[in-house]
Amino acid sequence: MGKRNEQQKEIKNFIEKSLVRRLKNDQRELKILSEGDLQSCVYYHLRKKLKKMPNWHLLNKLYMGEKEEEKKVPDIAIAYLNYDGETVYPKFLIELKETIGPLSGNSKKGYKKDIQKLKELIKKHTRKIAKTYFILAVLPIPGRKGTSKSPIMHSTKDIEEAIQENELDSKIQAIVINTQYYRRNLVNPSFMKKVKLLRKFRE
Repeated sequence: MGKRNEQQKEIKNFIEKSLVRRLKNDQRELKILSEGDLQSCVYYHLRKKLKKMPNWHLLNKLYMGEKEEEKKVPDIAIAYLNYDGETVYPKFLIELKETIGPLSGNSKKGYKKDIQKLKELIKKHTRKIAKTYFILAVLPIPGRKGTSKSPIMHSTKDIEEAIQENELDSKIQAIVINTQYYRRNLVNPSFMKKVKLLRKFRE
């Protein structure tokens, strides 16, 4: 196995294991309260990981497509720049979402749109793309009490099943960051108070 393939495998394992753990910790520490926060955290952890891999480049909003085509823009891409400095391989693509309503109609439409984007990119660049990820961060609805009929939280399993309705390609992996889910709609009042204050500033 060549050096590029070894590093590619190392990056894949990092995303699927270490990155997931670190994002869960970030969510518990109130560092992920918006999609922008999620992108910042993902970028931060990946940047540290790639620091000693000079041929691998971390890119926000990589425009992909021919000049005449409609551009497809993944939230984050990890690309390998060949030693000749002329060939780029976008090996990993990441789409990001953050929501307090993971099973709502609008959220499901968002999942479908992002996953369709990944499917189209995989189809067009199947030889270059190794793996893609759809990362979803979920928090309970601030200031609302849940009931059995109207829960403020949903299990990771239920959310994953909603995502899987989009018939994921074998190169697409869904990752759900859902650290505040507890059965019986229990919430940490102190945590949720901070979430409510930090998500929107009101005098």
